[in-house]
Amino acid sequence: MRTVGEILKQERIRKNLSLAEIEKLTKIRLRYLQLLEEDDFAKIPQGTVCRGFIRNYAQVLDLSPEGILAIFRRDFIEDEKGQIVARNFSTPLTKYKFSWQPRMTIILLSGLGIGLFLFFLLRQYLNFVGSPRILLERPTEGEIFRQKEILFAGKTDPDASLYINSEIVNLSSSGEFQKIISLTEGENEFILEAINRHGKKTRLVRRVNLQL
Repeated sequence: MRTVGEILKQERIRKNLSLAEIEKLTKIRLRYLQLLEEDDFAKIPQGTVCRGFIRNYAQVLDLSPEGILAIFRRDFIEDEKGQIVARNFSTPLTKYKFSWQPRMTIILLSGLGIGLFLFFLLRQYLNFVGSPRILLERPTEGEIFRQKEILFAGKTDPDASLYINSEIVNLSSSGEFQKIISLTEGENEFILEAINRHGKKTRLVRRVNLQL
């Protein structure tokens, strides 16, 4: 079912009229016209004023004022103070304020705790079923060097063991590593292998060249 605001706005657009033009025809301020089209009647002072605005606006658009007001009464009522109240609410729309309750804090903290616990379980599961990562920052694939010793640097999972050409590499507590490797002239191939505590493996091959 269409609301009062929807009917007024659609008819205005159909007649190719702007709100500024409606303001001149009705002598109703532009701000109140916008509130009418948005069905935001609670911000219009007093129900009698609001109904007068609706009647005036409907007449300018050649709509039945009584028909539009009937739709208005279908959706809204006026309380003893003259404020507009939606029929589905027991308090005026302009008076509603959000109030934080202590139980909301308990619910929020409980939800956060459950979320963190599930995240922990997910990480443990991924660590169990997943293979360790190898992020090799240096050297790059196919890089050419002029010196015989180069630096291998990168990162893997902290709980993994890392090998370069079957030689163990020391890791920091965060899984970072650096190791000086000697090259022979021509192409050199290095096999990096990370093994986590669950026996899952990741293998990476890096080729570089030494040109003297």
